[in-house]
Amino acid sequence: MRIRHIEVFYHVYREGSISAAARNLFVSQPSVSKVLRHAEDQLGFALFDRRKGRLYPTEAANELFREVSAIYEQVSALDRTADNIRGRKGGHLRIGVLPSLGFAIAPPMVAAMRESEPDVSFDLSTLHSEEMTAALLEKRFDLCIGFDDEFDSRIRCQTINSVNLSLLAPRGMFANDTDSETGAESSGLSPAMLDGKEMIGLRDSGPVADRIDAYLEQAGVDPVVTVSAQTYYVAAELVKLGAGCAIVDGFTARRFASDTVDTHKLQGAPTLPFVAMTLAEQGDTPLITASLKTLRHLFG
Repeated sequence: MRIRHIEVFYHVYREGSISAAARNLFVSQPSVSKVLRHAEDQLGFALFDRRKGRLYPTEAANELFREVSAIYEQVSALDRTADNIRGRKGGHLRIGVLPSLGFAIAPPMVAAMRESEPDVSFDLSTLHSEEMTAALLEKRFDLCIGFDDEFDSRIRCQTINSVNLSLLAPRGMFANDTDSETGAESSGLSPAMLDGKEMIGLRDSGPVADRIDAYLEQAGVDPVVTVSAQTYYVAAELVKLGAGCAIVDGFTARRFASDTVDTHKLQGAPTLPFVAMTLAEQGDTPLITASLKTLRHLFG
């Protein structure tokens, strides 16, 4: 079937009549009838039974519509994308960001860039660390923002800053990180205080989860993992609801600190490189350069 066949069949099937399909397509009824007959000739079977001025889809048409519907939606999406591209005055940047950075990093960066370059458009998506290399290599994104700098040579990592691991806990579970006599900020909680505590674990969550596991193992700590979550925000929300404590990245910790949730430094906890990733072979375009400059200005 050709694209025009698909378009006509889709609307005739949905509307149940030639006239309604013609109105939706802004063409004449004879034109729709001609294309529909040509489609049936090409396929070698009837798509509709004509009875008393109505069209009734055949079993073959019902089976075919499931596939045609998906194709038609893809074509419609392509048309919308083309309209978006046509309407752009400036450049366009596709950014992939870790879920934990989706609120803390991407919105302030985009807002700052939009202020200085109002004609630039953006497409923001969240994805996990293990997806970033493929996303860049397949050119689905121009820039990815995440943690860690251990990527293959095809990916260029530029460090923006480093982020501490922090502990989120229900208010009062642990003492405040201040000296009771001087009021000065302490060096943080000893990891030994987590031994036997109920914790929210991070499952398959990339470099943050790997460093947390290594940190606890090295400290000889064996917490009781009551719930495993795949994202930092789910873990933090569970802490907020009193389900246990959780070790998360510093951005997530700052966002969830509240009257009911304490955030604590951890003694000897490792830091995470906060990086921007691009495809090495492409170099830095003006938009990428502007993005990196904005990230360093806001978070460097």
